[in-house]
Parts: sequence; structure tokens; C-alpha cells
Amino acid sequence: MFHHARQMGPLFFYSLRKVHIFGVRIDGQRKQINFLVDKDQTIGQDCSQAHGLDSVISMLDWVMSNYETENDVCSIHADNCPGA
Repeated sequence: MFHHARQMGPLFFYSLRKVHIFGVRIDGQRKQINFLVDKDQTIGQDCSQAHGLDSVISMLDWVMSNYETENDVCSIHADNCPGA
């Protein structure tokens, strides 16, 4: 049994997950919202996309509607995007 709530036990390392991560930083609030999607799950309407234009637009739309700021300016930095 763990002596601290945040201590990782041996089971933690046996249950590794492969995920896609998409992060959005909100300047005025000093926070970053991260979306984690399991690689075996999909976000697309027809369950065929785990990433792509529709998914990125949906995640950006969710962040902009739930974390409104005074200005509607969005800067995008894409790192590790093949084919871009």
C-alpha cells in the first residue's frame, strides 16, 4: 500500500498508454489545456480520424467557447507535423 496519495506504484508502469496530445495555451490566464486521446480511440464523426483538421478545429472551438478572453486572436504553432 502506498504511503502517499501521489506515489506511483508498480502497477502504474504496467498500464502504459499510447496517446495523442494536443495542447492549447491561454495567455491571459497562465494555463494550458491539454487534450489526451488514446491512439486506439478516434474523435472524427465517422470514427476514422484521431487527428486532423476537423479534430483540431473542434478542440480549438471548445477552448475558445469555454475560456473566453477579451480579444479573439489565435496564434498556432505546429510542432512535429509531418507533411506541413
